Amino acid sequence: MNIVAFVFIVISAVLHASWNLLAKKSRMSLAFYTVICSTAMLCWLHTQLWSPLPLWKMPGRVLLCIACSVASDVIYCLGLIRAYRKLEMSTAYPMMRSLPLVFTALITSFCGLGRPLSGVAIAGMFVVFCGCLLMPMAKLSDFRLSNYFNRNILFILIVAGGTTGYTIFDSLGQRCLLNIFTELSKPLASISYYSSRGIILTSTLWLCTLLSAEDREIVRRFWTDRDKSPVLAGIFASLSYVLVLLAMNYVTNVSFVQAFRQMGLVFAMLAGIFILKERSTLPKILGCLLIVAGLILSVS
Repeated sequence: MNIVAFVFIVISAVLHASWNLLAKKSRMSLAFYTVICSTAMLCWLHTQLWSPLPLWKMPGRVLLCIACSVASDVIYCLGLIRAYRKLEMSTAYPMMRSLPLVFTALITSFCGLGRPLSGVAIAGMFVVFCGCLLMPMAKLSDFRLSNYFNRNILFILIVAGGTTGYTIFDSLGQRCLLNIFTELSKPLASISYYSSRGIILTSTLWLCTLLSAEDREIVRRFWTDRDKSPVLAGIFASLSYVLVLLAMNYVTNVSFVQAFRQMGLVFAMLAGIFILKERSTLPKILGCLLIVAGLILSVS
């Protein structure tokens, strides 16, 4: 993997874990996610003023990718709300991060998207997946299929499906943009794409939010209580995904991006142990070692 992509994804992984922590603490809702995405959109709205490719100049094929990505993102949001209400973050987050890795590798291989993955790379990603599944356990004897295959897994699958969808469609959208406008630099293509995507996503989410009396009330409370948590989460989420989009331009298969985003689990565990003074368990340590070993294997 290109060192530029690696650095982008590692920083992105830390930011992604941070905004998910804020979302879990603040009780995730459609209104919360709408404010997150609105903040992210506003951070990059200036791009529309100076980019050679504002929203109204995006080619039809790129707009189709954005539409599919936004639909996937809304599905992701709805699954995330239910998952965080039913499950603890320590259980939900590792599973939500690991399943898209498998789904993305399967879809890109089946559809011939990007350079085919080698057997060693696939094996490495499987090792990362196993490490992610170990992370939530308190002890190794806790491993039971019932802990993973229950009715709550439906929400995890919805989140994973949404994540897989927007990752693949955003990769295709950027590739299409660069194929049409060959003189466009990769960073400019990513920022322009993200800015246009953000406008469409935010408009869609606000429409859904305004149709719900409960979510309208939540937004009102954010305003009256001057709650900055969704705004801060939005800044983290914005920077996190822009870095992911940039990294997509430096890999031969988007599955590598999904694999290396799992580094966020390692950073989250280390922060929990050394900053929050959480308990270090054998499954956590083994899970982290498997993730690191799998990542090394996947790019060897």
